Amino acid sequence: MSTIKYAPLPVFIMDEEMNILVQSDEAAALFGEVQHFLEIVDEDSQNKARKRLGQKKKIKIELVMHSRKAKMSLYTVNCKWEQDKAHVICVEEDSQIRILSEKIEQHTARLSETDLELLLQKERLEKAMNRVIELSGPFIHLSNNMVLIPLFGDLFEEVIMKNEHRLLRQIDEETVDRVIIDFNGIGQIDERGVAALEHLIWEFQLMGVQIYLTGVTPDHSQWLHQYHFQANVKSISNLGQAIHQFFTTA
Repeated sequence: MSTIKYAPLPVFIMDEEMNILVQSDEAAALFGEVQHFLEIVDEDSQNKARKRLGQKKKIKIELVMHSRKAKMSLYTVNCKWEQDKAHVICVEEDSQIRILSEKIEQHTARLSETDLELLLQKERLEKAMNRVIELSGPFIHLSNNMVLIPLFGDLFEEVIMKNEHRLLRQIDEETVDRVIIDFNGIGQIDERGVAALEHLIWEFQLMGVQIYLTGVTPDHSQWLHQYHFQANVKSISNLGQAIHQFFTTA
């Protein structure tokens, strides 16, 4: 057995249970100190190893094995039995599996980095979109008691909901009794957006504020009618006319 230790190849001697009895220095350097042969055989190759190497005859098979230099490599395993002991020589067939495995790991790492970057981009985009929505309903003082709230973009529920708390807080903190909601910058309108706007106007009115709508186009009017807008508000054709009306009669 002492000659096995100095063999120039990874060589093992194992018993019928595949316990390692002796291993060459090359085997120890490549696989480490192994107690059982299946320790270094990939899980998907273990059944094959048990079945073929247990036949107690001279055999040559290919197994995927784990070594210190690679997680997976393809080895040609030569096995010859002498009574109840098997002499096993493991020769690396090629490095294709190792190379492929490394490429998969690199690709997985890149995907993980990409996923993280996409997540960060998504978060930044969501913050930017929320900021855009918040800016779509600014609170502009026209006088001490009159405020302009111009709406921009499409009138969807989210636009109102994102701005509702801020607008109500500003109304509550200041002596405002008239609010002009300008539709000039509004594109499309949907049913839930109309309902949200109607609720916001109702809350304004509970606070004693008179509401005026300006810049309502025929298309806006059609949508408001279609979605049963019933808020008790006054409508003025455009913002310029409203400002002229309020400041010339003040």
